[in-house]
This record gives sequence, structure tokens and C-alpha cells, in this order.
Amino acid sequence: MLNFTAPDDICLRDYQESAVEVLRDGIRRGVRRQILCAGTGAGKTVIAAHLLKQAHEKGSYALFLVDRVALVKQTSDTFARYGIPHGVVQGINDRWSPRENVQVCSIQTLARRILPRDPALIVYDEAHCLYKSTLDYMAQHPDAVKVGLTATPFTPGMGQHWDGMVNVRSTRKLIEDGHLIEPTIFVAKSPDDADLGLNKFGEFSDDSAASAGIRIVGDVVSEWIAKTHQHFGGPAKTIVFSPTVEHGRELCAAFAAAGYNFQQISYLDRSDEERAAKIEEFRRPDTMIHGLVSCGVLTKGFDVPDTLIGVSCKPYRKSLSSHMQEIGRVMRSASGKDKALWLDHSGNVERFAIDMFDVWEHGAGELSNAEKRDTTPRKRDEQVREKVVCPECSGALRGTTCMCCGWEKPARSSIVAVDGALHQFDTQSITLKARDGLRAACLSDPRTVWDAALAFCFERSRKGDDHAIRWAKSVFRSIYPNDWPAGSWGVSPPALVDQGAYALIDRETKRFRNASKRRAA
Repeated sequence: MLNFTAPDDICLRDYQESAVEVLRDGIRRGVRRQILCAGTGAGKTVIAAHLLKQAHEKGSYALFLVDRVALVKQTSDTFARYGIPHGVVQGINDRWSPRENVQVCSIQTLARRILPRDPALIVYDEAHCLYKSTLDYMAQHPDAVKVGLTATPFTPGMGQHWDGMVNVRSTRKLIEDGHLIEPTIFVAKSPDDADLGLNKFGEFSDDSAASAGIRIVGDVVSEWIAKTHQHFGGPAKTIVFSPTVEHGRELCAAFAAAGYNFQQISYLDRSDEERAAKIEEFRRPDTMIHGLVSCGVLTKGFDVPDTLIGVSCKPYRKSLSSHMQEIGRVMRSASGKDKALWLDHSGNVERFAIDMFDVWEHGAGELSNAEKRDTTPRKRDEQVREKVVCPECSGALRGTTCMCCGWEKPARSSIVAVDGALHQFDTQSITLKARDGLRAACLSDPRTVWDAALAFCFERSRKGDDHAIRWAKSVFRSIYPNDWPAGSWGVSPPALVDQGAYALIDRETKRFRNASKRRAA
């Protein structure tokens, strides 16, 4: 007799249920193109499965779009586990069944296929990837509800194709709740920026990154051996991100010479089957593969939760999203996993740590502001290094504390010497810098402005306390563009509020809304 396994129930966490309700509220208001923004581990695929299962039960036609063959199988397996009947639109696939209510679609194949029904719901995975064919397909179905999934909504131009964004849960909160592992980050030897050329998009070119990176392959291998033995007692499951296939081959050869089995997967693999076989072997708890070296394949959406180490060898100059997608591959929680390492041989931590930790703490913010994060070149110099690299162990600093050894940056003294005498430093003389053009007495006291923002937003938010806090931070940041409210100020609205500061918050909110209306017009 055949043994059938009962499907898993889709059990949403409280914040996932809240995100679904916010999405539905947007749909009721006529917002038909919404981004669902959530970091690695927040459960974007589970939320999508919930939406698609409901669509199936209503008899609606719904599509889940992915841009990688490996993700087609990964998503199909997930939907099967949840008991969602579905077809697969991808090449020659055994699950081709276009009349099922739910379809998992490779975007490359979808552009060449004709489906029997128009979709009522389109869920676009990794929506920060703006493929023209996919955007055109969605535009051809204006009545369909579109939900874009991403952890990094930073791609320039996203605001032209999406009408709003729902922020699900901050990475910091997911770490605190035990849903993610915060990696221990080491800043290791990497090529100098002067050795890296630029491509036509203003990013570091892959060829120059490979040429410079090949010269430190030995350092990559020796650093990996030292750290794996120090933290795990021996080799541990690893993903390496490489700029080119040639560089990846050099890495695999160097690891092999040291006695370790690293296999490369890339866009130049001879067949999808060969790549799939390597990935399946790597997924096994007792895998014979110590590490996968990825060239343009595993950056996003690829999940092997028990991966313990990530190695960054592909430098980015602007793309915060690429850096965060890569580091997210080692942050998944798994049974018995209480630690993960990130070994940075690209300089990306020095370039992006401040922005990355900001997103982890506060979320991506409003879509119109978030999409600016991938357009600014980051500098990597001694001043930046002092802010993000521990001088004791070369670990990454989060704020003033090293994530690796616990070293704390000495606080700046509030006492200064003047004419041989000690005087208490006047903290009121140091204020955050307000935006040019603002004129208000309260600006010299940012704490008063923050209290007013909290009071204003808590009074007016209809989406709960978390939304009110995010809103208040956004308004505060519009007033002090380069700073956030201090953590010690708290997030509870005060009983008494300075009326001048309250009026300032009111004006800033109206200014933002008027600007949004002008952009929409």
C-alpha cells in the first residue's frame, strides 16, 4: 500500500498575520501593487503560500513568479509540503499543469507561454529584480492584485512599478525572537579599492575583482581553516560568493589542495541537472561537500538553513541589496545551530556595515527612500574602518561593541581641560544637524522633537504601536537627515509635549504628503 504524508498546516506568526491584514487593507483601498518587505527568516514564502492557498480555495487563478530554476523546485516543494495543488511553468517540467489554480512560474518561461486564464493574483518573488519581461507581463494584467516579495527594496526605479510597501518585521527583532542567527562577522584581507575597476553602471567590474581576488586566494583558504577550527572544531558547511567563474575555479583548486571538497556552481554550468545534484548533495546533513562556490547563482532566495559560514569574495561599490542578500544566506536558524560566521574578503562590511545595521534595526522605511540605498557609492577609508572594524580582532563593530570579541570603543569623555581646570562639557551645545532651511527654536533640542513626533504619530496611526514608532522615526529623520533618535530616549509618547515641536511635526507631515501628491501627479 502507498503511504501518504499529510500536508503541513500553514501557521502564521502574529506579525505575519498582521502583515496580511495590512496587505488586504491596501487592496480594499485600491492599492493593487504592494511590496511585502521582510528580511531573511521573516517568512515571506510562508505568507505567500497562505495567500496562494486562499486564492486556490476561492477558485482564483494565481501565479508565483521566480527568476531561478533552482527556486522553481524549492518553491514547488514548499507548496507541495503545504498541500497546495499547483502546476509548474518552467521548461519541460513533469508538473506542467496549467489548469491548476496556482502556478509556480519561471519568469523566463512565462514570457513564452500562453496560460488558459488571466491571473487574479500575481506574487513576484525577489521583486527588487526589475526584469522588463516580468514588469510588462504584470502591466498586461492591470486588474490582478500584485504582491512583490523582497528583503531589499533598494533598486532604483522600484517606486515606478509599486504603489506602496508593507514592512513585516525588523531583522533585529527576528534575531531577538530566535528566528534568525546574527552572524559573527570578521573583516579579513581583501583587495584594495584602487585595484578594482568600474563597469558602465559604476559598480566594481567582475573581471577586476577576480584579478585582484586571485592574489589573495591563499588568504581566503587559510582564514577559513583557522576560523572553522576555532569556532566549530573543524570544517563546517560553507557558501562562498565569487565574482567570476575563473576566480571560483581557483578557489576550489586551493581548497582541494588543502584537502577540502568545494564545488562551484555558476551560470555556466553544463546543465541544470548537474547544478541541482550538487545543491541536493549540499543540503544533506551528512554532505560530502564542505562548501559551494557560487558565481551569480545563490545570492538570493537560496535557503540551506544549516549553512554555518559565508565567505564574501565579490566586492560591491553601491549595491547594499547584494551584500545583504548574500549575508542572509547564513542567518537562517536550524536545529542545533547557535552560531554563524561571515568572513569578509571583499571589503563589503567596511562599505555597508553602517547601512546594513541601520536596516536591521529600523527596517527599510518608505519605498521612496529605500530605493536610494543602491545608488550611492560607499567609501572605504581609515575613517570608515574605525567605525566598523574592531582594532583588537578585526571583527565587525555594531555601534561601539565588537560582535566577535566584545571589545567596546571607549566613550568620548564629557570632560575637557580648559586653562588647567576641569569643566563639565555642555551637552546642549552639541545637537543633531537639522535640514537646511528649517527654522524653529525646538530644533536645538532634538529630544523634544522626538517626543513630539512620538505623540503626533501615536495619536494618528491606525496600524498599531509598531507603525507609529516607524512613522515617528521617519518624520524625525526628515528633520535630522543624517541621524536617528538615540535609543536611550525611548519609544513611549510623553504626557507633556512642546507645542512648537508638535507644530513642526505637523508641518513636516503635511510637507511630505504634499510632495507625494506632486510626484503622483
